[in-house]
Amino acid sequence: MKLPAHKKMLSAAAAASVMLLTAACGSGSDDASTDSSSSSAPSTSSDDTSDTAASTYKDGDYDAEASYSNPGGESKVKVDLTLADNKITKVEVTPEAENGTSKQYQAKFASGIADEVVGKSLDDLNVSKVAGSSLTSTGFNAAIDDIKADAKA
Repeated sequence: MKLPAHKKMLSAAAAASVMLLTAACGSGSDDASTDSSSSSAPSTSSDDTSDTAASTYKDGDYDAEASYSNPGGESKVKVDLTLADNKITKVEVTPEAENGTSKQYQAKFASGIADEVVGKSLDDLNVSKVAGSSLTSTGFNAAIDDIKADAKA
């Protein structure tokens, strides 16, 4: 059975819409991030040998502060973390934003970051979005880069 060209295009558009909706639904990280991070935690432990081979960091407590741009201007965020065996065992983010909206996003980020990074290798860390906050991760990742430099063995 042959379909007219406009029906074929409609079918293709409908299929593409379903695929995009399915992909968009799977990318959220607000409330489900705890579940997804706990299910992905075992996979990071299987990479232990490559993590150790890639870089070795001195165990200890480290802190760094970094700034990043956002619609409200420039904001700063402070990161304190503890390393043991090249893995993060504790992390605390201190919001330092002065803009009200930025403060809210930093507070959300700070409340969810431990679930995302504790237990992970410092080398594998690249945070993109936590609890709906995506710009704070830019400052967080910059602070992590400073910590990596300080912790190099």
